[in-house]
Amino acid sequence: MSLRVEFEGGPADGTVKEYPSLAAALPSLFWSRDEPPVAATYRRLSDEPDPVTGRWRYVVALPTAE
Repeated sequence: MSLRVEFEGGPADGTVKEYPSLAAALPSLFWSRDEPPVAATYRRLSDEPDPVTGRWRYVVALPTAE
């Protein structure tokens, strides 16, 4: 089973990612990229996926400076 996630706010705003190794939505996720280097921690918005898209929504919690 995989998990589809949509990130809101921060550097990953609008990014949709599939995590094939996750079977359950975690309370928070760490997102990063190398170029340009940026990272942020995202927290799960609710206890259920979005009823329309089926994606778990995560909102920015802690942006990290370069």
